[in-house]
Amino acid sequence: MTVEADSVVERTPLHTYSNGGFEVQLYGDGTKVRRTVAQEIAPTLPEQFDLKVTNFCDGGCAWCHEDSTKKGSHGDLVATLDLLRCLNPGTEVAIGGGDPLSHPDFAWFVRGARGLGLVPSVTVNGRHFDRSRQVLEELTSEGSLFGVGVSFYKKVPDWDWKHMVVHLIAGVDSPAVLDEASRPLKLLLLGYKEFGRGKRMFSVKRQEVSERIQQWYRELPAIARNHHVSMDNLAIAQLQPRRLFTSEADYLRRHMGEEGSFSMYIDAVTKTFGVSSYGDTRLPWTNLADMFAQVRALAKEQPEA
Repeated sequence: MTVEADSVVERTPLHTYSNGGFEVQLYGDGTKVRRTVAQEIAPTLPEQFDLKVTNFCDGGCAWCHEDSTKKGSHGDLVATLDLLRCLNPGTEVAIGGGDPLSHPDFAWFVRGARGLGLVPSVTVNGRHFDRSRQVLEELTSEGSLFGVGVSFYKKVPDWDWKHMVVHLIAGVDSPAVLDEASRPLKLLLLGYKEFGRGKRMFSVKRQEVSERIQQWYRELPAIARNHHVSMDNLAIAQLQPRRLFTSEADYLRRHMGEEGSFSMYIDAVTKTFGVSSYGDTRLPWTNLADMFAQVRALAKEQPEA
């Protein structure tokens, strides 16, 4: 969650940094406060980015927008860590795949990223959670890994880590999976990506996917009352949470910005980058300042969702 303008958070921030015409404070619970100092000065580096560290995965999900398979390759995390050295301490790194914990250098990379002052999180498929749990508990307990996103698979893991976030995909998962929740959950609702295998699945299950999205749209008010809900930009476009706010200003304080305004996507497997994980345009690595400037330019050329 991002809170902008003059909202007050009564805690000591984990990190504070300046980024172009903006001042950013990041707190240990994931809350981010962004204050505009000079609107005319663009951010020079991303505040957050999605990082694909591997394209290996044995899950075989029909909707996988990354097209990850058992034949997928691992990324060069030594080169990746070197690329990230210019980032502001407090920059959030959302690590994914493929199955990111299958990468033999995963723990090394997380510790190295935290050593640079970055704030790593990871998304793991629920079907892989049990085999990954020991490493996750080790990294979270030592303070190297912050958030852990678990993509829903059959049930919510019985894990009391305070920063576990359950990921649910509109168009794939049903809101009914929350009926068995014994406590309020931290949820991240993800929009359905018509990209990779997700595009092929949509072509044959268009009605089913669309009906699931509409179900989330209808039930979102009740879900937001019972759980702590965040969304990616694609889910915002598909589920329209703005309708739940009585104040436009209150909604905008919680919105992180459109794709590419303060964020980007980096693929360590192919050493390419883009605006998002579901965008067609991928460019080769150079340096992060130039890469982010290109991302912002590309994002401005895209129609708003």
